Amino acid sequence: GVEHLTPMEWLPPGVTLTNNKGVHADKGGEFGIMSILMLHNHLPRIITHQNHARYDSLYSTPIKGKTLVLIGTGSIGRAVAKHAQALGIHVIGVSRHGKPLPELDEAVAVSELDRVLPRGDFVFVVTPLTQETTNLLSANRLALMKPGAGLVNIGRAAVVDYDALVEGLNSGAIGGAVLDVFDPEPLPPESKLWSQPNLVITPHVSADDGNAYVPLTLDVFFNNMRRLINGEALENQVNTTLGY
Repeated sequence: GVEHLTPMEWLPPGVTLTNNKGVHADKGGEFGIMSILMLHNHLPRIITHQNHARYDSLYSTPIKGKTLVLIGTGSIGRAVAKHAQALGIHVIGVSRHGKPLPELDEAVAVSELDRVLPRGDFVFVVTPLTQETTNLLSANRLALMKPGAGLVNIGRAAVVDYDALVEGLNSGAIGGAVLDVFDPEPLPPESKLWSQPNLVITPHVSADDGNAYVPLTLDVFFNNMRRLINGEALENQVNTTLGY
């Protein structure tokens, strides 16, 4: 993400900002489908029970036919969607533009988010943080989720109202959650998130490939160097107006 560079008026005229979009897709896609399967099979709740020495069998059906509301259809989002479709999950992709993609069964603009949220058995957040996405999943929108649905956030913490999420987890309105992003990071020991039921916390590890991250990023960089020398348009250009 480049939200830490905004607002971008500091960029000199004629300077193009690029990022390493795409290098996280494989790892992020695998982590994403793992999280969805964990939610479907009640793993957050089972872990909560384990912490209280409670042996309670929780069963699930095959995941085929369930619905995923995917907020963010960039490279990681599309990788998650591809894995989900392979398991027979119906994928509704939500983006600023609502552009159809092969990995999506439905594509809607963010203006239609309120309409599709109640359909999701799982809500997956992997959108960049911008002025438009800050608090996108507000308390009111979290209340629109299907009762007992699960939530995953590997995008940015500020996209989701975590206080409202905690209330939903405690009331049972939200069946479980997997969170990989926080504000601040590291998540302080005194944060109430640590003690919430049916919540799995991962320390911002969802999309970084420990072995390949640097080589993949360098591939992007040197490819753009070649394009610059040859007078070609650079790839992965950041839209400084949109903030991603």
